[in-house]
Amino acid sequence: MLDQIINGLKQQAGPQLLSQFGLNEKQVGGSISAAADSVKEAMSGSGFNMSDALSLFGGQKSAAADGLMKNIGGLLQSKLTGQVGLDAGKASGVAGMLLPMLTDLVSKHVGGDAKNLQSLIGGGNLAGAAKGLLGNLFKK
Repeated sequence: MLDQIINGLKQQAGPQLLSQFGLNEKQVGGSISAAADSVKEAMSGSGFNMSDALSLFGGQKSAAADGLMKNIGGLLQSKLTGQVGLDAGKASGVAGMLLPMLTDLVSKHVGGDAKNLQSLIGGGNLAGAAKGLLGNLFKK
């Protein structure tokens, strides 16, 4: 299911990254990977909280969801400048475009249901499952 989400992000964002931001194909791929890696990192970190993720990907607005989104955004901004090689201004624009798209795609699959979110990250040992499953599925 996460492969579908990432493929959807590539289809939605790829042409826009090329035209709006003037990225080349390598930078587009790197930006999509950076977005996926940022979500993976945020959801496998020690501060990961399932209810925060459900709030964010369930379409509910809360301080916890905003905090998780800011964490993902900060990670993405760092990856876009450090790994993809974008300048800070362009990285900010790319992150601003990718994050809502990615959140929307994941939210559509989760639909506010904790079971759907758990299935995306593997249920059971949530931290370990998130790290392993998301790590495998967010690869290009």
